[in-house]
Amino acid sequence: MNLNKENLKKHKDTIKLHRRAVREACFKMGIPLRGLLHDLSKYSKEEMSIANWYIGTKSPHDIARDELGYSPSWIHHKARNKHHWEYWTDFNSAKLVDGKYIIEAVAVKMPYKYVIEMFCDFVGAGKAYLKEKWNTNSPLAYWKSNCEGSRLMHADSETLLKQLLEVFSTYSKEEDFYAWYKKHKARLEEQYLGGTLDV
Repeated sequence: MNLNKENLKKHKDTIKLHRRAVREACFKMGIPLRGLLHDLSKYSKEEMSIANWYIGTKSPHDIARDELGYSPSWIHHKARNKHHWEYWTDFNSAKLVDGKYIIEAVAVKMPYKYVIEMFCDFVGAGKAYLKEKWNTNSPLAYWKSNCEGSRLMHADSETLLKQLLEVFSTYSKEEDFYAWYKKHKARLEEQYLGGTLDV
């Protein structure tokens, strides 16, 4: 596939902005390695092809899905990046129900650090696409309008992510949220791992 050079440059610039914002958030959330490694697969040839659907205001994966019915580069991306809920889906063993074998998709509980990286991804994606229009309510607003109730996420993983987005939205300054998180991190992680996270 021949890539549009102008779109390719703009797409690379958006990746750079996104990765920088996610890296900063990951460092502040205490997972610096995840910030350094975040989305490196986007530079692979399999994922760079998405640049042909670049428009700058939303994910080119969504544009590709509208045109093709799926995003080829997303299939590559989600299988290599553990901060995406899609990575943590599986199927249960086939069960015989009314004479038919039924297989159901199931959500696997994500390790804590990947839920935190996913939160940072929400923060960084909004900054890359919304730019000066972004504020601390943007990640929660995106979740509510595009994700809530439509993702096959483990209930504990979804609860933690949503709780972080909600608390983040209550602060006008990011630094105040990061101070809150630092204070509550041990409790949140303990509750998450024990399956007792407050809803």
